[in-house]
Amino acid sequence: MTKTASTLHVSPRRASPADGPAQPSAEGYPNMAAPFDPDGCTDMPLTSLLHFWFQEVWCKGNLDAVDEVMTSETLISGAVSALAEPECEYSEVVATLRNLLGPIYVTFSHAMETRDWVSVRLQVDTSDPKDGHGFQITGQVMARVEDGKIAELHSNMDYFKMFEQLGQLPPEAMAICMTGERLR
Repeated sequence: MTKTASTLHVSPRRASPADGPAQPSAEGYPNMAAPFDPDGCTDMPLTSLLHFWFQEVWCKGNLDAVDEVMTSETLISGAVSALAEPECEYSEVVATLRNLLGPIYVTFSHAMETRDWVSVRLQVDTSDPKDGHGFQITGQVMARVEDGKIAELHSNMDYFKMFEQLGQLPPEAMAICMTGERLR
């Protein structure tokens, strides 16, 4: 992807979000909605639970909602999972990341669910609180829901880009690493 002063060129290999209503799965459950509309997808309860979790915990900073949606036994995997267990609670990780960023807005571009699994592709709009520079990061989250709570959470967010945008990594750090060079 190249960026010029007047236009942004996107590689034709990059996927565009799908359009259209949710399609029912073989089990009779809706299996995909793109983009996810939280007000219009009442037939996707697990996606709505994940949407509530992102809105309350990440966007609003309501750390009490972590206990509403997760248990102390929730299995967490992803880039921040080493920080979330067993040394500290997940709410501490949320608070730490939220302190690095300006206001957070999360939208789901894609959502799929089955009887007890939900997967979303999401976009996070935020900013660097030091200078107000806005930026976006994307990610995917999969969760297994049991008894109305998240039993497993598997997250893959573009933290590399986030830390680049915050000035904690040099610009184009991923490209530098792909050459075999070390970041110094």
